[in-house]
Amino acid sequence: MENQGRLADHWIAARGKTMHLNEMKINVKGLLFYSIILLMLINLILPGIMGAWSKTDGAVAYTYVFNYSNFTSACSSIAILLLYILLAFCISSHQKRGKINLIIALSILIFFIWCMISVFEANIHEIFLSDISINLGLVPLFYLLGYDKTVFESAKKVIPYIIVTMVVLILWGSISFILQYGISVETRSSPSKEMFSVLISAYWCYALGMSDNRSTHKSFKYILGICLLICAFLIRSRSWVIQSVFILYSIMVVGVGKNSLLRKILSVSIVLLVFILMIVLLPNVTGALFNRIGEDTRSGQYEIFFSQVSPLSLLWGNGLNAGYSYLGNPNYKYFDNQYIYIMFHYGMVPILCMIGVVSPLFRRMKRMSLNKDEKTFLFGCRLMSIFFLAALGGLSVYYKLGWNLNTLLVFIFIGRAHKMVKESRKVPLKNNNIQTETSTTINRNLMRTTVNN
Repeated sequence: MENQGRLADHWIAARGKTMHLNEMKINVKGLLFYSIILLMLINLILPGIMGAWSKTDGAVAYTYVFNYSNFTSACSSIAILLLYILLAFCISSHQKRGKINLIIALSILIFFIWCMISVFEANIHEIFLSDISINLGLVPLFYLLGYDKTVFESAKKVIPYIIVTMVVLILWGSISFILQYGISVETRSSPSKEMFSVLISAYWCYALGMSDNRSTHKSFKYILGICLLICAFLIRSRSWVIQSVFILYSIMVVGVGKNSLLRKILSVSIVLLVFILMIVLLPNVTGALFNRIGEDTRSGQYEIFFSQVSPLSLLWGNGLNAGYSYLGNPNYKYFDNQYIYIMFHYGMVPILCMIGVVSPLFRRMKRMSLNKDEKTFLFGCRLMSIFFLAALGGLSVYYKLGWNLNTLLVFIFIGRAHKMVKESRKVPLKNNNIQTETSTTINRNLMRTTVNN
């Protein structure tokens, strides 16, 4: 009896240690995620606050000169390092559940191939820490962060604070610029345009991926949506105005139920009212915006790009230092369309992996395997992925795919929906297996009864 008691005590102690280690592991992931968010916000906000406006002789618009210090550069580097660690944790957890996913294998393979090639073309900082680093090949793996419950719940907690912070900073920056330089002056690059990418990504997640039946929560969604539309007007972006209107309408589509038709009519009326108020209160802003409706600012870039770059080279990529002559820059490395941008540098495989992550969200599955909240979340993530893919395709201003805050938040929610679809498709199989085993057992019992008789 004493030996049995000692064994029981040892078992309880070992189980307690295991639970403690699991709790520590969960806390480490949450701490890593919050640290990454904080460091990315510092790297986004501080250069926009410490910089200054500049206008060269003969230029029509002002350009903002961001002030990147050693501190903000260190924050960016540490955030990337911590994201490597968090991503490694999530990849190892995913592999324990079964065979390695094809998307994981291809992304890691492309990453190592370009790592070996880039060693001969650039320094370590450019390879791993620049905007065009080889890390772009690992972006599709961000969906694995959504598989981890701790990371997903941490993202849900921090997103409302990110939205409010971005709205306040954009309104403050835009209004201060208008007071200083006038309402009719145009801008090219600006902190508000950079921050809006984070704002709209966080709002996608909040409005479409976080369901709550409380009326105050729904009202807060509408209020933030109107603020989003106002911010889009202030930065004079046709594409973001269109997206903001679609998002506001999508909230009503997701929120089906009692009096849904009345809510849709009311919300459309509110959007129209905001349009009218903006036209009346800020005629110079809205006039400049509406005058640009017929303008084509994108096709010229396509013509210049494909006159210098072979379309076949987009299949395998041109490397880290690839560039083309554009806007007076003989080695311009960027492109508004993020699909072409990624393929220009690292080929088609990262884009195929990203499509492989998003496409399962649109598979047909048995509705009985999901409850009401899960169906709403999945439908919201489908809409979110459409808005996200449209922004990457050019329906955006300064929306970049990369190791940044807007990409990270969207992929976490898409990854959560990806996991939900994957698990829901296993439920019918499990039920079929249970029914098969039950019928086999019944048949065996009947055969035994027959033999005994």
